[in-house]
Amino acid sequence: MALDNELLYYLLYALVARGGRGDALFGDALPLTRGALVRSLAADAFPELWFEIPLLGEPWLDFHALTSRSDLKAGMTFSPEQTGGCPRAFEWFAAQPEKGVRQLALSWDTSRGDIEHPAIQLLVYDTPSYPALTCGFLEAAGRPDATAAYRSFVDRMPKGWFACYTGVFPGRTTPFLRVECIPSSEQQTAYANSQDLLREHLCQMGMTEPPEDLLSRCQALAKAARKIEFQFDVTPEGYAGDTFSVSLRFACPPGTDDWLCLATDGPVGELMGGLQADGIVDDRWRLLEQTSFANRVGFAGESTTLFCYPAFLKLRWRAGKFVDAKAYLVAGVMK
Repeated sequence: MALDNELLYYLLYALVARGGRGDALFGDALPLTRGALVRSLAADAFPELWFEIPLLGEPWLDFHALTSRSDLKAGMTFSPEQTGGCPRAFEWFAAQPEKGVRQLALSWDTSRGDIEHPAIQLLVYDTPSYPALTCGFLEAAGRPDATAAYRSFVDRMPKGWFACYTGVFPGRTTPFLRVECIPSSEQQTAYANSQDLLREHLCQMGMTEPPEDLLSRCQALAKAARKIEFQFDVTPEGYAGDTFSVSLRFACPPGTDDWLCLATDGPVGELMGGLQADGIVDDRWRLLEQTSFANRVGFAGESTTLFCYPAFLKLRWRAGKFVDAKAYLVAGVMK
């Protein structure tokens, strides 16, 4: 038996879940997430994994598998069974320039028991061609109807915003488009200092009367000296829909100086403690720091390094009402 991708996943899951963290953070998710993994192995290389977990209420886990463009070659063909039913999108992705597109993600609602109908998302680099590349992705993903909405949305973005990823549900019959935007460092600083500017820009995207708690939470995250991102569900007309999220990047990938920066006694810990005091998260956020590792593992004469780190906090609103807080763990094989 070789150190193949399925075995690597078992080892990685065990490392993340050890010490009772698995039960506390995401319950008994291994069987379903393994099923999602085997439907996400478009490349020979192990994908980057994102574990999406709630920070309040019953534990659950949604599973994201990201294939890097550097792990594919132009002209490759793919099967529906290993691409979440989206082989054409992967064929398109493999043919794109590595300096333009970054990753293609399959996102599975494993918390709902669904390992048949993933969302598919394109992550791009901030280049002048990224809007055109994204429109090509939408067509390849079977959602050409979403290209006009996407174009309208990005044309409306304030100067200094970058639409870093775009996602659709190919299996849904109603239009559905999700876009994540990163404001520049200058814009983030401006939002930290001016709630009025933040309100103006969110209204520019189509939000009507952003509630005070949404604005104040976004402003608090903008002050945290970590990158923030805004996520929108986009209407067919290209406006911000009912669902909006703001994310805060906890840490950088392994190999950088601050990749273990989510310390319970640091600035981010102070922020999370404030959210706990407000009843938005419970004390399970303190377990996130313990999920950071980079461990060498070996089996049958082979070895590699597995890693995990808490990457993001996300706060979400729907129709102006706060919905939930979630965290994302990023895990994989160090290359």
